[in-house]
Amino acid sequence: MTDGLLLVMGSGLSSAEGLPGMPELALHLINASSSLDSAFNTIWAPIQKELEGGAGLEAALHTHPPPVELEDWIVSKTTEFLLPTERDVISSVLSGSRTLRLSKLLNHYLPPTAGLPILTSNYDRLVEVACELAGYHVDTTAIGVYAGDFDHNRSCLGSCKKLKYRGKTPILDHYPRAVVLKPHGSFDWYKSEKGPRRCSVDLDAPRLIITPGLNKYRAGYEIPFDKHRELANSHIQKASRLLIVGYGFNDDHLQVHLMQRLRDGTPCLILNRSLNDTVRTLAKECPNCTALSRPTNWDGVAVLTNDTQFEHQGANAWDLGVMVEEFLQ
Repeated sequence: MTDGLLLVMGSGLSSAEGLPGMPELALHLINASSSLDSAFNTIWAPIQKELEGGAGLEAALHTHPPPVELEDWIVSKTTEFLLPTERDVISSVLSGSRTLRLSKLLNHYLPPTAGLPILTSNYDRLVEVACELAGYHVDTTAIGVYAGDFDHNRSCLGSCKKLKYRGKTPILDHYPRAVVLKPHGSFDWYKSEKGPRRCSVDLDAPRLIITPGLNKYRAGYEIPFDKHRELANSHIQKASRLLIVGYGFNDDHLQVHLMQRLRDGTPCLILNRSLNDTVRTLAKECPNCTALSRPTNWDGVAVLTNDTQFEHQGANAWDLGVMVEEFLQ
C-alpha cells in the first residue's frame, strides 16, 4: 500500500456505489430507440437484436459498428441515463450520509511522492470525488475546472507545495496526489472550438466519451484520449503491484498491457462480484494473481489463484469496502 501500486477501477466499482451497469444501460438504449430517426432505425435494429438476444453492449457494437451520428446518440443517451444517479451518489457523499469505497481504501494508503496512478474505464467522477475526500489533489491532466485545457506537464505541477533539495539536486515536493487517467473519457470532458476542454458545469455541448465497440479504437487516438492511454500504459509497465476492482478485461485499449504484466508475474489482486472466463483464466495461469469474487450459495468470498480454488463463508471480502474493513482497519 505504497510506492509502485497501480489501481485499476472498472464499472463494477461504480455499480457497487449505485450507478447502473452495462446491462441497465443496454436496456435504456433499447427503450430510448423509439426516438431515433427512421434513417437510423435500420442501423440500430441489428444492434438491438443482439442485445435482446443476450449479447453485451460491447459485443453488439463490435458486431455492428454504428456510424458517427448514431454513436453521438448513444453518447447522449448514456449521459442522460447515468448523470442523475451520479449526482445522487455524490450528493449523499458530500452530505455525510455515506463514504465511497475508494475513499476508505485511500485512507489507509501511504501516498508516494510521484503520485498514485489510478486507471479507470468509467465516465463518471466517483473516483475523483473519492480521492479529494481522502485528501488527495487530483491530477486529471487538465488545467482548470470550468474551461480546463489539457496539458499534462502543467497539471503535474498543480500539487506542488515547495522545492526541496536532495544534496544539490532540486526536487519538487508534492501534496498527496492521485493521477486519474480515463482513456475512455469523462462526463466533464467536452468538445469546443478551442479544442477539448474540461468543465465541471453541465453544458449543452458534445461530451468526449468513447462508447463501447470498434469505434473506440479510432477515437482512442484523438486528443485527449491518446495521452491518457499513453500515460496509462506507461504506469502499467512501471507498476510493481496491481489492485484491480470491478474490471472484466473486456477492453483491448488496456488489457493487452495489463495481461502481459500479470503473465510476467506482477503481483495482482482482483476484486470482482463475479468472474468471467478471461479473469478466471488469468487467476489460474498467472503466477502471482489472486481473484476474489462472491460465492454462489452464501455470504463470504471465493478465492481463485493458480490451481487453487476455495470458498470462505463470512465477510464479503470481494467487496472493496468490506476488504478494507476486514484487513486494513
